[in-house]
Amino acid sequence: MSDKKKCAVFTIVKNEDYFLPIWLKHYKKYFNKEDIYVLDHQSNDGSTDDLDVNKEVVINELAFDHKWLVDTVQDYQRKLLDSYRAVLFVEADELIYTLDKPLDETIDLFLQNESCLVQTCKAREVKELIGVEKQLLPDDEIFKHRNYWFEFPMYNKTLLSKVPLNWLYGFHCFSIASDGSAWPDTTYELQMVHLHRCDFELMLKRHQERALRWNLKDDGNCGTQHKIGDRAGVLHYFNSTGETEEIPQDHKKALIGI
Repeated sequence: MSDKKKCAVFTIVKNEDYFLPIWLKHYKKYFNKEDIYVLDHQSNDGSTDDLDVNKEVVINELAFDHKWLVDTVQDYQRKLLDSYRAVLFVEADELIYTLDKPLDETIDLFLQNESCLVQTCKAREVKELIGVEKQLLPDDEIFKHRNYWFEFPMYNKTLLSKVPLNWLYGFHCFSIASDGSAWPDTTYELQMVHLHRCDFELMLKRHQERALRWNLKDDGNCGTQHKIGDRAGVLHYFNSTGETEEIPQDHKKALIGI
């Protein structure tokens, strides 16, 4: 039996005063505080002050740099795997959960299955119905005020793993084999909600901060959405989605309190 601890969860943030508290509230339901890690990319909005979980500052003069971001996350995942049997990486606006049992119990089953090395999440993105649903206030529970989402296959990310992963930009694809191949595994039916579009005004504010104030690396066509900062452009991006459908009640129940 390995003397490693069970599983760690970590994220990387820069000025996430809205999403980081939600992220922490969600994952504290399933992980002990000592197994939660926040990589802080030089936040200066107070959002990472006085955290009661592990925090490590990471430094890059560029506010958004795809290669640095992926390399930093991959390196930290490898570091945590020295002490943990599995590691879950999740970005600040993503919540992973399971329907048939609590997430921590699902992870226990994953750890017991020696033939299962990774788990891939089925992703959907919550979207405000503008003109019908009210703007979210800081203390509002999202799933009391948001009723629609859309499937987002691009975000079916492989994020829970017992082995080091090599991700592409955005963490959308991964490789664990020397030939570059990847095998998504959905044995334990991990679900993921992405919250980027949960509130248009919040989304607009975040885009304006990133596009107009931050030092963004020119990565060609990668992450072009980060460069959109005007209201019309953000609204166009907000609406460039798949067809929305109602969020089923069993999913809302699994996300109660968020």
